[in-house]
Amino acid sequence: MSMDTSKKSANNRSIDIQICLQVIEIADLEKIYLWKNNFELSSLIMSHPLPVSIHQLHEWFERNQADRNQVLFGIYLLNNSQIVGIVRLMFIDWISSHAELGIYIGEDKMRNQGIGKESMKLILQYAFKKLNLSRIYLRVLEGNNGVIRLYQSLGFAQEGILRRHYWVNGKYENVLIFGILRSEYLNVETMCNHAAHVFPLVWLL
Repeated sequence: MSMDTSKKSANNRSIDIQICLQVIEIADLEKIYLWKNNFELSSLIMSHPLPVSIHQLHEWFERNQADRNQVLFGIYLLNNSQIVGIVRLMFIDWISSHAELGIYIGEDKMRNQGIGKESMKLILQYAFKKLNLSRIYLRVLEGNNGVIRLYQSLGFAQEGILRRHYWVNGKYENVLIFGILRSEYLNVETMCNHAAHVFPLVWLL
């Protein structure tokens, strides 16, 4: 599945960024290995700053590929097939019909380009329309205001708080729980389609 994330630069020239979500290939593990050992990135995504060997990474990849209660995608640029991040649905409960969402853009230079938001739109469409899930939830640091605003713009609402839940930068931080129901997602999608066509999704066969 792919999306055009075209933007305008300061001089009003079009900047074309097209992305797709695809199954991660073994050849991309070298790039993910660098991300896993980037402790600054770890603090952003609430992952403990512990070194990861290439052997451990391959084991992680195999476990995730075999886990039927998880869907793992790489975020790729369409123009050069470069992987720039990861998005996944975790702890899928097929009976209660919900899952936790995790996402990060591993490439520093590709952050703040709208890729995260467009990847979220793609994975939400996949979760609600392909997997028929009824609720998606995620966790975010309380002080991560930019990301919180992004989630709210997509229809997520705060559902709870985990107090002093994550140790980062020398102190404990609260973690917020945000969630979105399928009905809420469909309402947001409908409004956005009528207003500005911001969900122009194309499925790749």
